[in-house]
Amino acid sequence: MTIDTILAETTPRAMRLALMSGDDLIELQIDRPGRGHRAGDVFAGRVVRVVPGLNAAFVDVGEGVTGFLRAKEADVERSGGAISKLVTEGARVAVAIKTDARDEKGPVLTRRFDDTDGAIAAAAMRVEPPKLVSRAEPLLVHLAALYPEARVVADSPADVVPLRRLQRDGEIVLHQGAEPLLEAAGVEEQLETALAPEVTLRSGAVLRFEPGRTLTAVDVDSAAASEAAGDAVAINLEAAPVIAHQLRLRNLGGLVVVDFLNMQDKKAGGRLVTDLFVALKNDPAETALDGPSRFGLVEMARQRLGPTLAEAVGSPVQAASDALIRRLRRESRMQVGAAFEIRASPEVAEAFQGDDRGSAIARWVGRRLELVPDKKRRHNDFDVAPEL
Repeated sequence: MTIDTILAETTPRAMRLALMSGDDLIELQIDRPGRGHRAGDVFAGRVVRVVPGLNAAFVDVGEGVTGFLRAKEADVERSGGAISKLVTEGARVAVAIKTDARDEKGPVLTRRFDDTDGAIAAAAMRVEPPKLVSRAEPLLVHLAALYPEARVVADSPADVVPLRRLQRDGEIVLHQGAEPLLEAAGVEEQLETALAPEVTLRSGAVLRFEPGRTLTAVDVDSAAASEAAGDAVAINLEAAPVIAHQLRLRNLGGLVVVDFLNMQDKKAGGRLVTDLFVALKNDPAETALDGPSRFGLVEMARQRLGPTLAEAVGSPVQAASDALIRRLRRESRMQVGAAFEIRASPEVAEAFQGDDRGSAIARWVGRRLELVPDKKRRHNDFDVAPEL
């Protein structure tokens, strides 16, 4: 699927970037101040441990972060070799974040980064590690440059300005409607589906996604669809592109095992894997396929690219707090008044206030905010009312 539109919705707590193909959400990235997109940042790092068994090393890049440097990413010349011959413990190295940290794992690092004249690497060698020496371009700017033909729609004038400096063909538009940008584009409903454990196909068959720490299992269940032997092939072929789409949208990496319906036609297995391969062709994550096995299983190894969608969205409290902030913007554009009264669960109220007691959000909506914690409310149950 070709990315033809990038939607950028910004609040004081997060920027949500939706990559669209027509009306379909293909990918969602969330950049939170202080703990969001870091891919491309360059550091003067210090090697703290070399692990020959993993053919990799751990590098302290500062800020309490230790990254993982594989031998193939430590080898600047791309000639191959053992990690022990490429770096030594205690050595200073110029490294960039290749893949953002996720879950409890640190970022994946590389010694190969864009440094045409060598100035960044030279700067890294002049400072005492660990230290940040070069910040990556903002995520929206990076994506706008990555998809130069795509139309970019942003709801913040501050985000539009740097985009106009780029040499690109895609139109740049400022969204000014009262309805939040992603909601107006129908993205919220697609996000709900992507965060749910099941996806229903048009035939009535159901896909069940079960992410685990070591692998992700995907089950194809005929459910309400016909269970006739000839229909198993049709259901599997219908499921293949949807599975490819959902893996990218949910950003599920590592080992993925798909349990397709049993098929009597052996040739159909080859067609199924071919269709799955084609559907994965535009996925930026590297993916390897194997199967189907005699049990009908197809195995995939998909490159991990940062946190999963569920990890990026955060806990139910985090998600509810973000939704409350977006609701405030909509109400501030539709309702008059000098202040808003907010009623939410104590946990959501605490998350909403953040480190600055909600002052940045109040300035953003231009209203005084009266927050009333209510123990009887669930996390996704909150009210916003103007005080006239």
